[in-house]
Amino acid sequence: MPDSSYLLGTHAEELERLRLQHQLWLPSAQAAWERAGLKDGDHVLDLGAGPGFAAMDLARAVGPTGRVVGLELSADYVTAGRALANAAGLPQLELRRCNLLKDPWPQERFTLIWCRWVAMFLSPLEPLLEGIERCVEPGGEVLIHEYVHWDSFGLHPQGQAIARFGKACQDSFRQAGGDPDVNRRLPALLAARGWRIENLNPLAVVGGHNSMAAQWLQNFVAVYAPRLEQLGLWTSRDTAEAQREIAEAATDPGSFWMGPTLLELRAAR
Repeated sequence: MPDSSYLLGTHAEELERLRLQHQLWLPSAQAAWERAGLKDGDHVLDLGAGPGFAAMDLARAVGPTGRVVGLELSADYVTAGRALANAAGLPQLELRRCNLLKDPWPQERFTLIWCRWVAMFLSPLEPLLEGIERCVEPGGEVLIHEYVHWDSFGLHPQGQAIARFGKACQDSFRQAGGDPDVNRRLPALLAARGWRIENLNPLAVVGGHNSMAAQWLQNFVAVYAPRLEQLGLWTSRDTAEAQREIAEAATDPGSFWMGPTLLELRAAR
């Protein structure tokens, strides 16, 4: 049974959406890891590892002499990720079920801590910040990819229902105690705790109706709309209007999708 505390769900459709999402964002992630100096033999902690897509790429990057530990809330995703890691022959990767706000963090220290689309769902943030401090080794870094401007989500030029969908998504995140634009706050919070901000870099995806970006965002609308209806933030009529806009955009060569803007934040201890 999917973990009911997982806002976006852990069903098969969401797993496939996450797979596509990782493929889309992998070049940005790998470029960030390279900027952070990731190398053979490094030890990496992946927070909110999901089904382990990024964790497996991190494990390949650090090689057999390195180590990657992925912490994930969903037992379903941990099981799926372990199977993927075993099939890929990555013994340097370990996935553990962990509630970052309640459960003990690893006792070991890590060269790099990777955190993507996790802080936006957490309230409060102090357990995350404290856990990162305990787990980073002296001279180590934390690399965070979180949203900074969710309002950039949209279908242009005629996507009024899609714009309402974006607002409803943000409302759902906030109602659950999260912050869709959490990376507006994280640099200052880390600096106040003695971290040195090494890099701030905006990241965005945009593409026409037949692009991977469009496929990712269309899938998100399809997967998350039922959840928004359950929360009373969206209706079946809204869904029908959004589907009509998506269909019309598919016939317009000038239409394009844009995702919520991420901020890459890298800080050193």
